[in-house]
Amino acid sequence: MKHLLGVLSVAFVAAGWATDSQAIPVSYGQTTHDTTDWQELANVPAGDQYGVSWSVNNGLTWGHEDLYVGQTVQFKFNMHKDNVGTHYADLIKAWVDWGQDGTFNSTEKIFYAEHLLSTEPVLGSGQTPATPDLEYFSQKYQLTQANVGELWLRALVTCSHSILVNTAYGADWNMQWDPQFTQHYDELLAPVGHYYQGETEEWKLVVHSVPEPSTITLLGAGFALFSAARRRGKKSAS
Repeated sequence: MKHLLGVLSVAFVAAGWATDSQAIPVSYGQTTHDTTDWQELANVPAGDQYGVSWSVNNGLTWGHEDLYVGQTVQFKFNMHKDNVGTHYADLIKAWVDWGQDGTFNSTEKIFYAEHLLSTEPVLGSGQTPATPDLEYFSQKYQLTQANVGELWLRALVTCSHSILVNTAYGADWNMQWDPQFTQHYDELLAPVGHYYQGETEEWKLVVHSVPEPSTITLLGAGFALFSAARRRGKKSAS
């Protein structure tokens, strides 16, 4: 599991940022894995060990830059595979705690997708995949004053069999293709639990407010009066 903290700081008229490490609060629960051999969150072609990034300029650039009220943010998820795997599907899902209540709930899902591997039951395989790197995008979110504060994001990748084992439906390999599951993996993939395959990334996003236009105007007027007073003082002294 990759624990990450993006600390985004802003001054009154100047902004800067820093990064630090911090574990996600225990209230969010844990998501654990045993192996990343079949699904990993990473952007290998770009040399990036992390698979979560975001853009605030309509996809022109992707990274982990500051977030501010008024921006539109879109998240990108990169999944890498060293082995083909012969599950029903690889799955990827992500949540953001928009409510900032220390938990992830179903209404806070920001992305879900399935990468279909096999339409019928087959045994496992260790072959190198023809397409080892997959890229997914969330919808775009407009940041408002209601988002100001600390927002935790959790993204995970796993396989359909791992989900069935985690939800106690049994370890029968062929159950992955049962229609009662193939239509419901989205609901079954929870933000907590032990999914023996895959990986989880967690990011702390801090959304900052910006000065109100009226405040900026008042500050500008104040600076202008101060400068004018200083100029008058210098003329009097001369």
